Amino acid sequence: MAIRRATQAETNQILQLSGKVMKESSMGYAVNSVQNAYQLFMPVLQKGGYFLIDLENGLLRGWILLAADYNTVKGEVMGNLLSAYVFPKFRRSGVAMDLAIAAINEFKGLGIRTIQLNVFEGNPSRILCEKLGFKPVSTVMELDIQ
Repeated sequence: MAIRRATQAETNQILQLSGKVMKESSMGYAVNSVQNAYQLFMPVLQKGGYFLIDLENGLLRGWILLAADYNTVKGEVMGNLLSAYVFPKFRRSGVAMDLAIAAINEFKGLGIRTIQLNVFEGNPSRILCEKLGFKPVSTVMELDIQ
């Protein structure tokens, strides 16, 4: 296993793949769309965000997207984990944990003290987040008024 920053070519590949797993990652909230993935993640990448990837024998097992941004509520620069995905055949093997720990260490190296992420309701990755020490801060609620 090797975790490292994605190259530009790998980033482009991940953007394509992200568009194909959006529905799963969002627990059905979003539809799969490569165009939506680009619209969602390109602004983050253009502002300095980047993917860490887990490779084994040249095979991509998963990724996590990191970004830092000034949080006006807390008055500090905070880390954000914006997208994480592990291919099904590599789940429950520690890939997600390793990626998350690598991301946390990247933020520590930048002097960032607080990291946030969003987990869709029902996503089993919430268990991993809690194991890592993440705690709920707010709840996003939605009302469909059609």
